[in-house]
Amino acid sequence: MMPLCLPKEINSLRYFSLIAILFIIFFVICMIIHASENGLKDGMRSDLVLFQTGNKAIGGLSIFIFAFICQLNALEVYNELYRPSVLRLTLSAGVGVFLCFTLYFIAGFVGYADFGATVGSLSALQMYNPIENPLMGVSYVGIMLKLCVGYGLHMIPVRDAIYHVVGWEVHTLAWWKHACVCTSMATLSLIGGLFIPRINLVFGLVGGFSGGFIGFVYPAFMYMYSGNWTLGSVGWFHYLSTYFLLLVGIIAIVWGTADTVYGAIIANN
Repeated sequence: MMPLCLPKEINSLRYFSLIAILFIIFFVICMIIHASENGLKDGMRSDLVLFQTGNKAIGGLSIFIFAFICQLNALEVYNELYRPSVLRLTLSAGVGVFLCFTLYFIAGFVGYADFGATVGSLSALQMYNPIENPLMGVSYVGIMLKLCVGYGLHMIPVRDAIYHVVGWEVHTLAWWKHACVCTSMATLSLIGGLFIPRINLVFGLVGGFSGGFIGFVYPAFMYMYSGNWTLGSVGWFHYLSTYFLLLVGIIAIVWGTADTVYGAIIANN
């Protein structure tokens, strides 16, 4: 994963990202084929639970926020857009989020409908056999590529934030310093990956705690305190939407984080 963190611009990963997205689309198609030949060949299963309540539903909130958190890359993408503007960024983000939602929904529903409650807390990826099924074998290779690209896309803005704090400029920074920072971050990620027992713990904390702040609370507060923010100046829609955004963020931070910690305690016991 580390080599894809070394480019200084997100734009450098556009071809890798395109290939990775095509692989994910291919994987979703393979999931549909597998479900039609196995779990769904006799129709919809009777053991599906379409709506959850209690802790499972709250835990799902953190996972959803993690899946759709893309604000980290917003400024980087904006600066590298062709003729950057708010409209172009909005359209790009809208297309990207819609594509993600479509793929997530199809993969999640088809995987659950294929295997049912046997999936449990596992990932549907663990239910397929990529050795016996050549299509799934190709898909798993593509998923590994997508993970590498996704890691690089997330590390670039985190790395640039560190540069901003210490007063460095990424485009003028010496390459050896840049490589040392990227190597250190990749090493810390590797250590975390080796010793964190459950990936859902990471998803829950990143989605519930970090995602609640970055995606909801901070944008709401920034809008409120940007100046001249009153009911008369922004109108009812923006006024109520801002408070709704803040409320959702608080719910995600408090209940999402609490559920993640609670789940980790239960798993360890």
